[in-house]
Amino acid sequence: MPAWVTAQAQTLARLRGWTPLIALQVEYSLLARTVEGEIAPLALDQGMALVPWSPLKNGFLSGKYRRGAEVTDSARSSFVGGPSDDEYAVIDAVAAVADELATTSAAVALAWLRARAGTVVPIVGARRVEQLVDNLAGLDVAVTADQLRRLDDVSAPSLDYPAPMHGALRAMLQFAGTTVDGEASGVYPPLLQSEVRY
Repeated sequence: MPAWVTAQAQTLARLRGWTPLIALQVEYSLLARTVEGEIAPLALDQGMALVPWSPLKNGFLSGKYRRGAEVTDSARSSFVGGPSDDEYAVIDAVAAVADELATTSAAVALAWLRARAGTVVPIVGARRVEQLVDNLAGLDVAVTADQLRRLDDVSAPSLDYPAPMHGALRAMLQFAGTTVDGEASGVYPPLLQSEVRY
């Protein structure tokens, strides 16, 4: 449901003394990040866990999809089609990180989710034991800050307003060089060029 409906339900529950929401089941993966626009920030603010379904995006992040290679054992390929060129860019980056860490693409994709802010508990699905083993390997994978940045950059979603106001731009516009609640900020560049002093 939309973030505003979730926020409304949470507010109503708190006002009436009901049990608040504790988790949101959403599609979330390196190939489906639009939840980061409003729902993930809401969950983080309200202490709700995110419970992503399809964390390997129809198996695209499992490691079996490679450019120029045919996938013959996919139960979904007949109705979802194959990855797009943009999706292959992410798939390639995940495979590169998996090679660096001597693990599987599935483990890296799941470790990336677990490294997100707040509580993120992916729903894993497997048809075979080896798929389950690949998924569970994500619990032991330690993705470095540089690897996370690379995966974040290659998979960055285009988000509608007000999502672009999160992060560094929000801090510059709201805090103008001060530190609020432990969050440091820069100064909005046009303000530095102004004769007005704050």
